[in-house]
Amino acid sequence: MAQSNVERFSSGDHEWKRLIFLTVGLLLVVLATTSRVVGSESSSFWRTDFKAALQEAEEKKLPLVVHFYADWCMPCQRMERDVFSNAAVKDLLGTRFVAVKVNSDHRQDLVRRYGVETLPSDVMVDSLTGRTIALHAGFQDRSAYLANATQAEARFSKAHSSELVVTKLVMNSDKAQPAVGVKTNDVELGDPQPVVGLDGFSPVSLTKKRQWNRGSPKLSWDYKDVTYHLATREELLEFRSNPEAYAPKLLGCDPVILWESDKAVAGDIRFGAFFDDELFLFKSEERRRQFKASPEKYIRLQHALKVDQIERTVVR
Repeated sequence: MAQSNVERFSSGDHEWKRLIFLTVGLLLVVLATTSRVVGSESSSFWRTDFKAALQEAEEKKLPLVVHFYADWCMPCQRMERDVFSNAAVKDLLGTRFVAVKVNSDHRQDLVRRYGVETLPSDVMVDSLTGRTIALHAGFQDRSAYLANATQAEARFSKAHSSELVVTKLVMNSDKAQPAVGVKTNDVELGDPQPVVGLDGFSPVSLTKKRQWNRGSPKLSWDYKDVTYHLATREELLEFRSNPEAYAPKLLGCDPVILWESDKAVAGDIRFGAFFDDELFLFKSEERRRQFKASPEKYIRLQHALKVDQIERTVVR
């Protein structure tokens, strides 16, 4: 009798364990399926590392779209739900752009770099020059987003059409042949001319070495619509990873004039001064002396300047 009781108990225990194993197995299958769905959604076309996304866009010769958002932003959530879930938007951003999301609460440096004042904001960036192609602030519906992104892509393609043709010719040819007459630096009448910062001298050489090294137009990068020329490839990579550390403060405007009259007047490279490793330019030696006498008064300026607001002297 004792033997029989032991056998019946052992048999029931076996069935109970088998049921648990089946239940756990089914649960694991469900979890795996769910994680694959979620993972495929989260790893679709959005990047989360700005620096890596910029490098990827440059390598692929595609424009970069930077979407600024915050977790507490209701219009941002609406765009996530109504715009970025749309198949046409996914296809556009996933094939013709490199797209990166930036949480504005965590990357205030990028917020300042691109002059973002409203959430959500989408900044279209030329990955080959750093130039801002377009900035669209506030909620955009699907049709507006598609239209704006398509227009930005067209501007990027037009700006680099000759370079993209050369790239395709090389990629589609067994023997790379020089494409005579394809690439040109000619400027058409009416084209907006870039504003060259520091008269073409390298901001990295000046900040790190206190040396006036002439940069090269072939090694240029845009920051807040000002083009800076760098002296070496290493300087170019360093500048584009952290341009605010090297570019003159206040877009090169004289802080004394800005403080006194609220007018944005471009400073002169002959009258520069470093304060806490930040470069300020002044219109005259007198203005520079005023700054040195009381720098704390002027560095507190928080003007959201744009390059078209700056009064500039005719090029000498």
